[in-house]
Amino acid sequence: MTDIRTKNQLSNILCIFIKVFQIILYIPIQIIFIPFAIIGLVVGMYKEMVYSKKLGVSFSAGQALQYRWIMHYFDTRPDPLSVAFIKKFPCESHFGLWSIMGALIISQRLFGFTTSLGKLVEPGEENLDSTAGIRVLAFDRIMEKYVDEMEQIVLPGAGFDLIALRFTKGKNVKVFELDQVNTLNVKNETLKKAGIKHDWITYIPVDYSSESWVDKLVEAGFDKTKKTLFLWQSVSLYLEADIVKETLRNMADLCVEGSVIAQDFYSKAFSLGEYSTMAKRSMSLIENMGELMKFGIDMSNDPKVAVESFLKECGLKKTEYIQFGEKLDIEPFYCIVEAEKLLAT
Repeated sequence: MTDIRTKNQLSNILCIFIKVFQIILYIPIQIIFIPFAIIGLVVGMYKEMVYSKKLGVSFSAGQALQYRWIMHYFDTRPDPLSVAFIKKFPCESHFGLWSIMGALIISQRLFGFTTSLGKLVEPGEENLDSTAGIRVLAFDRIMEKYVDEMEQIVLPGAGFDLIALRFTKGKNVKVFELDQVNTLNVKNETLKKAGIKHDWITYIPVDYSSESWVDKLVEAGFDKTKKTLFLWQSVSLYLEADIVKETLRNMADLCVEGSVIAQDFYSKAFSLGEYSTMAKRSMSLIENMGELMKFGIDMSNDPKVAVESFLKECGLKKTEYIQFGEKLDIEPFYCIVEAEKLLAT
């Protein structure tokens, strides 16, 4: 027992020594990057917060794309498509991202210095800091699970996510992406400039204030008789509750047996900025960009039951449920669900 304890103590001392040595190596690299980081930060903020407004595209959609860039360069999710896209994307700066994070990326690759950006937590141990990356992987798994058995895939509010391009190339499945006119115009233009083939995907611009997304989808060739995967991620947070319900009911009406709706929900406390200081800061930043967080489900008591109840109101039945942070002693704030059409009894 004494020998084991001594070995553990030596191991801990060695780990501390290695970490200190890694920090000593990292500091001069970061110092070299400081002037570039200052320039990159200015350029990046201008593109993200000023130019995106001029183009009339979503700030939060650009931020979601940023996470994919981070995961690629920190080796947690290879994604050359998103990197190529960002290099030509007018609302983000590839140089800015590299100048700000380059020292960390280089240090991780050269001598194993890691931060939370280069790590993924275990399922059930997610908090607000680690949600973004795990969410990306969770929706990846859903797409992988269903891409070969579905006849159609629909992504309402797809934004600048390239998940459909990543998983449906060469597959025998029809793919539809819907979003605001400005967003899809910028997306298509960027894909062309980046030389990314996307001709098998049908992009449907929708003016939600005056057009029915369902009518536009059907007009574009959607077949109501075919099995469909609806992938609706990180959109409901910015909609009124009535619109969320109406949208999910419309999806349910379009579903035949075997169809699946994959959706995520934030808690009401998060959408109100009451969950934490970090959540409040995040909400304030996004609100300053003209995007208000409006919808969340009350998860304070039993989040699973609350989500099931909400889905039932929308004509849906939960089939899969992932609660983020479930293993931690924290208030529930986010979940991902899969649902199917609730059959009449």
